[in-house]
Amino acid sequence: MKKYLRFLPLLLLISCNQENKTASVIPDQIDLSARDTSVRPQDNFFLYANGDWLKKTEIPAEYSSWGIFTIVYDTTLSHLRFLLDSLSGVKDKVQNTPAQQCADLYISGMDSAGIDKKGYQPVKSELDGIAAISNTKQLTEEIAKEWISNHSPFFGYSVSADERNSAFYIAHFYQGGLGLPNRDYYFNQDSSVKKIRTAYEHLIFKYFTLTGSDSASAVQHASAVMKVETALAKISKTPAALRDPVANYHKLPLKSLDKVMPGMVSLLDLMMIHEDSVIVGQPAFYKGLGQILGQSKLPDLKSYLQFHVLFDDAPYLSDSFATANFEYTKVLSGRKKQNERWKRMTELVDAQLGDALGQLYVEKYFPPAAKQRMGELVDNLLSTYAERIQQLDWMSDSTKQKALIKLHAIIKKIGYPDKWKDYSSIKIVPDDIIQNLRNTANYNYKRDLNRLGKPVDKTEWFETPPTIDAYYDPTQNNINFPAGILQPPMFNVNTDDAVNYGAIGLVIGHEITHGFDDQGRQFDAQGNLKDWWSKEDAVKFKQRVQHLIQQYNGYVAVDTFHVNGELTQGENLADNGGLAIAYAAFKKTHEGNTDTLINGLTPDQRFFYSAAQVWRLKRRPENLRSQVLNDPHSAPMFRVNGPMSNMPAFYKAFNVQPADKMYRADSVRVKVW
Repeated sequence: MKKYLRFLPLLLLISCNQENKTASVIPDQIDLSARDTSVRPQDNFFLYANGDWLKKTEIPAEYSSWGIFTIVYDTTLSHLRFLLDSLSGVKDKVQNTPAQQCADLYISGMDSAGIDKKGYQPVKSELDGIAAISNTKQLTEEIAKEWISNHSPFFGYSVSADERNSAFYIAHFYQGGLGLPNRDYYFNQDSSVKKIRTAYEHLIFKYFTLTGSDSASAVQHASAVMKVETALAKISKTPAALRDPVANYHKLPLKSLDKVMPGMVSLLDLMMIHEDSVIVGQPAFYKGLGQILGQSKLPDLKSYLQFHVLFDDAPYLSDSFATANFEYTKVLSGRKKQNERWKRMTELVDAQLGDALGQLYVEKYFPPAAKQRMGELVDNLLSTYAERIQQLDWMSDSTKQKALIKLHAIIKKIGYPDKWKDYSSIKIVPDDIIQNLRNTANYNYKRDLNRLGKPVDKTEWFETPPTIDAYYDPTQNNINFPAGILQPPMFNVNTDDAVNYGAIGLVIGHEITHGFDDQGRQFDAQGNLKDWWSKEDAVKFKQRVQHLIQQYNGYVAVDTFHVNGELTQGENLADNGGLAIAYAAFKKTHEGNTDTLINGLTPDQRFFYSAAQVWRLKRRPENLRSQVLNDPHSAPMFRVNGPMSNMPAFYKAFNVQPADKMYRADSVRVKVW
């Protein structure tokens, strides 16, 4: 799931049949003032629960969307700023400590006057080095050098668990090298996408003029970059095609790689990768990349490399570069104003020194009581999931037993890692942000190299503690809930169970379900890509998922852009399963078994309100279009209405009848988990 609402007076009761009981009036996290009572809950629950808020809310100029998650995110940035400002004011800081490194990285980013004075000089030597390339050997050396320093030209590379032997790290190579969000942006002829392409090409032109090229030369550079990237896009898979973990796994001996892409063995040697085997996700991409590198004009490839140095570093160069970058971002996202500098640099510190800043954040903002209560909620959801698996009418007993083995093996991680990364070898200075970025990148690169072939560190987190998100890792079979998301209104140790289970309970159920979605189900209890399903059960699963794909394909997100049911199937499975499991777990609590009204709402109604409130989000049209083209998550309205329209408990809570728009006949309601 990659935002606070305070108590407001009760306006009126929900319009559905409920027995009158004595109501208690208390401060409440359910914000009934957000409702649009001109909409019936039986017709569109998302708009009913959130519609008035959506009508009245103005998205802040610096954001492309605004809602529960972004509000919590904005608050968390303020907390992190407080910490960084406090650290920055300390004189004579002890070198290479988390406090010194976080403070000086932040200071180096906040030095706008010093950064402006330098212009593009911090990257000029890199640009000059690219300009001096005169042959294929030097080109290969430059590609390797950039990967080691802070860039990722032409392809994707990372070190992570081997999907078929998840206990050990291995080098992964996959498609990449694009500046636009994905391959479809290079070919889609919709006017809004064409506008983005035009803005991107202008950005390339602008960067080259800012580094001294005349207009004619800058046009040539822009044309060359677009030519190279369009060629890369042609050999790239679609986002939906990348969802299949089996089709995107190819373990190859290192010595055979030149048969895939001529010169790849030499490139990996320069990148200091000397393992016996590597995983190539999309061999056809690398075959095509070899042709692009071998047949393209050298000046075109050099233009591509120079642009991507600037594209990566522009936010941290002089204001003219940062402004040009934002002008493109405006077209892509719909944002009207650039974030304040302190926000951008706070995000940078969190991204580059996440464990260092995270230690400080957790100490001040994440109490032990929150971790303990969250642990109890997770345990209840896991035990409920086990009961649901046992009750499935479409899965055989043998597959159920294997599913239960996997479920019971899930490791829960809450708040922050047990072991923090050691950044003490990284030199961070207060007056050179680009060099600081090179140093943190080099640290991460060397850290990855040192892990190749070694056992996987299962204590590692892939999100920082302040992150407003949660995730499931299929190769480690664990669920992760950073401290950042464990705050109101997502989670509150002092609120009623209906609210917590409808919000953070939904998140927990969502992440558990990812272990059993279209991708996660293909990994076993140890995190290995291994088929543990009977053929019959796999067919039944796919049939049910196909119904879900069809359901979401019918939703229109914005303009003529439909939700892509194929791309979003995993998240839709997690949304549907997560809500159903959270509700079933809630019904095991004392409150879940009563009908006592709180502020005019039954416990079940409060549960569904809380779930709808999670996705209270207003988005700019540009942001919605981008989501449809890129994001495996559905638009907020359908993350509410889609799952609820498949749940009988929602029908009962709000008296949904066959003539209502939220109603789906029992024969087409989707239930997988």
